[in-house]
Amino acid sequence: MSTLVLTLPLGPAAPAADYSYTLTADGHNATQQASASAALLPDPGRTGEVVAVVPVRALSWQRVTLPPGALAQSARLRAVLDGLLEEQLLDDPAQLHFALQPGAQSGSPAWVAVCDRAWLRQALQALEAAGRPVSRVVPEFTPGPTASGAEECEVLGQPEDAYAVLTGHGAQQALAVLPLAAARALVAQAPDGEEPPAVHAEPAVAALAERLLGRPVQLRTASQRALAAARGDWD
Repeated sequence: MSTLVLTLPLGPAAPAADYSYTLTADGHNATQQASASAALLPDPGRTGEVVAVVPVRALSWQRVTLPPGALAQSARLRAVLDGLLEEQLLDDPAQLHFALQPGAQSGSPAWVAVCDRAWLRQALQALEAAGRPVSRVVPEFTPGPTASGAEECEVLGQPEDAYAVLTGHGAQQALAVLPLAAARALVAQAPDGEEPPAVHAEPAVAALAERLLGRPVQLRTASQRALAAARGDWD
């Protein structure tokens, strides 16, 4: 079964907006990768699926502890999240879309992904109108344990707008997005007895990351990152 993994543009949905996409047959290797408008995206086939990746800079992350019974009904869960997050958010909760961490349990801390509800709805409607309805929506990066079990750093963007994404950060294994220069102190040094975070970088900013961080980086493309996001259990 083929899967079309595409990254949603940060701006408003528009017919001419470009989507970076990867077509895969096994979830790990790309058979095709490029950018195209919604109307020109490849067809994953009748039995295939479309997975939309939400860019890291379109999301914020909040930590909550659910009260007993919150997971019993989906309608009640939304009301509970509104109450828990109202004082933590700058925007009206009614304007926001919430996604609760898979496997969350009452009484235990859990992460909530937050993004603009209208932006997400418009993006999904544009894809549906182009004949590419989305089966799953996943975050580009998530907080929580990393694949390596240690803190990791990914450098993205362009040389004039490079930024670092830290995952598995701190005691709560949080996610942090920082300008590359601001991340230098966190990445270049580590507490005594600990290894500094592993660093991956997109090809466009790999040389810049090595120069600013003072250490070698491993290349990871946007396509590889999107496939990894699609293999996660978030939706």
